[in-house]
Amino acid sequence: MLIILVGLPSVGKSTFARRLSKELYLRGVDNLVIGSDVIRECFPVWKSEYEGYIRDATYYLIDSALKEFSVIVDDTNYYNSRRRDLINIARRREKDYIIIYLRAPLEVVLQRNIERGEKVPNELILEMYRKFDEPGKKYAWDRPDIVVDTHREMDFEKIVDTILNKGSKKFKTGKKRDPKKEVWDRVDKVTREVVGEYIRRGVVKGENIKVILKLRREFLKELKSRGLKGLEEIRSDFKRFLEERLNKK
Repeated sequence: MLIILVGLPSVGKSTFARRLSKELYLRGVDNLVIGSDVIRECFPVWKSEYEGYIRDATYYLIDSALKEFSVIVDDTNYYNSRRRDLINIARRREKDYIIIYLRAPLEVVLQRNIERGEKVPNELILEMYRKFDEPGKKYAWDRPDIVVDTHREMDFEKIVDTILNKGSKKFKTGKKRDPKKEVWDRVDKVTREVVGEYIRRGVVKGENIKVILKLRREFLKELKSRGLKGLEEIRSDFKRFLEERLNKK
């Protein structure tokens, strides 16, 4: 699925995109966020003549990613012609698309932009505001599926439900993640971090690295038999476990 964000600079698109990406992942949807700034920031300076290349490169990345993932397009997309281009990419790939219109009062957007250091001059935002093609105002195909007021509290559960229902025919979400497996994945990560810390500090070297890896497996086996605790408590328990066993060797 192609998720097309629409909104002025500083309306909160990137923050929204990152949160949406995580929420979709937790619902079993592999996805990534792509925006033209990824390409734009690769140039040492900005020049208007670069914009054609930036647009084409962004479209290429989106088209390639859609072969395997759902894509969230983090861009202003304030012209309906730009949104039409993106929809055509989705149609060529036989993927569903959804338009999410992010909005806030102009004074809120301008104030946010000032707080961000005016990476985009407020004068340019005002010009974009005057030229803005509001989604759905002119064409039915351009009507937004979701409208989000970013200056208010956002219900991401409802937003994700709408996205998944929209693409229920073609959009395969995969298996819903098992909460127990998610917890054990975090436990696995914590114990690996402790092992990495011991190796970096030189607590274990050479052949003892194999020993600590074996002890980690023993600890996880014991942990499964006696039940889980909080992650920080598990970290502390694992360190004590290692200290006791390593001191005996």
